[in-house]
Amino acid sequence: MIAHFFIGFGFLITFFGVLGAWILPDLLLRFHAATKCGVTGTATILIGLMLHTGTADFIVRLLLIIVFTFVSSPLIAQVLAVSYFRDQNRLREGRDNGA
Repeated sequence: MIAHFFIGFGFLITFFGVLGAWILPDLLLRFHAATKCGVTGTATILIGLMLHTGTADFIVRLLLIIVFTFVSSPLIAQVLAVSYFRDQNRLREGRDNGA
C-alpha cells in the first residue's frame, strides 16, 4: 500500500515538473522545474518500485538508476544553461558568424 503511495506521489511531482516546464516563461526557470521535479519524481517512483518488489537484485539496480539520475540530470541542465548564456552573450556582442 505504501509503495502505491510513493509511485502516485512521484507521478504527481513529475506532473508538476512538466507543468512548470510548460508554463514558466524563462528557459532557466524551465530547466529548474524540469530537473528538480524530474529527479525528485523519478526517485520517488523508483523508491515505490523498490518497496513493491522487495528483491535485493532489483533494489540494487533501482538504487543505481537513482544515483545516475541524481548525477546526470542536473549536469545536463547546467551544460545547457551555460551554452544558452554563451550564445546570448555572443549575440549581444555582435559576434554571430553563423558557426
